[in-house]
Amino acid sequence: MLVLLTILNLLTSSNAVTFFLVVPDGSVSGQLGSSVVLPCTLSPSQDCREFEIQWYRKKDRDNPVLLYKDLKVQENYGDPQYRGRVSLVGDLKKGNVSLKLENLTLADRGEYVCFVDRTKWYDQASVFITVPVVGSPPLQSLTEVGDQVNVTCESDGWSPKPTLTWRDRSGKELWNSPKYYTQDSEGLVSVRSWLMFSPSDSEWISCSVGLSDQEMKEGRVLILNSVSKTLQSGWKAAFLVLLVIFVVVIIFLMIKGHVWRKPSKPPQTDDEAPLFGE
Repeated sequence: MLVLLTILNLLTSSNAVTFFLVVPDGSVSGQLGSSVVLPCTLSPSQDCREFEIQWYRKKDRDNPVLLYKDLKVQENYGDPQYRGRVSLVGDLKKGNVSLKLENLTLADRGEYVCFVDRTKWYDQASVFITVPVVGSPPLQSLTEVGDQVNVTCESDGWSPKPTLTWRDRSGKELWNSPKYYTQDSEGLVSVRSWLMFSPSDSEWISCSVGLSDQEMKEGRVLILNSVSKTLQSGWKAAFLVLLVIFVVVIIFLMIKGHVWRKPSKPPQTDDEAPLFGE
């Protein structure tokens, strides 16, 4: 009897439909408001119209993005935020169960699971969505600290987390700079960094912020010009102070000389001149 059961199980297993799911190695990227397709296909290719197909967010299988069952997509079922925005766009006869997601939002970022079930066999695979958002151009400021300058760089509104790079005039990357990241309520990332720098090393330095697959946004600050302007402003202020002091001293000396000057004898008039012979 045991041998017969073993043979029966082997025969049943040999007749079962087997497959594996094929998805992209990297993530799928889309801009805000656009549409993306999450590829997922069966290998070997086969008709899966009678299979159960689910797309759901990681750790949220009970609230699927889309459920295909009993030869149709189950309407008004699953996560309400995806209703009217998702559809199966592949040819189910050829084992293509790819999902189309429309009107992308930042909340759509993350991992999605493609799950296909056929009675005694199933498989699942994950597809990741990224929604890149380009932030603001780098804003830089400069403060003198002794014979060095403290240059800061900041940029807001990025998704995902951007990179920030300092370079000198020759293009050499400057490593000794801390970087701080914060995230707002919408999931957008801000980055801040600062760098102590000697004006004698380079007349300007740059700060570049960006995403790995997009053009970097760069800002530059002129170190020598900034220091020179500061020095010029200092000399101008000193000159004005000295000029004011000089004018005050001259006026004081003029007033003092007028007060202490002895009056000279007035010239004689004709009536006061002595008569001839007197």
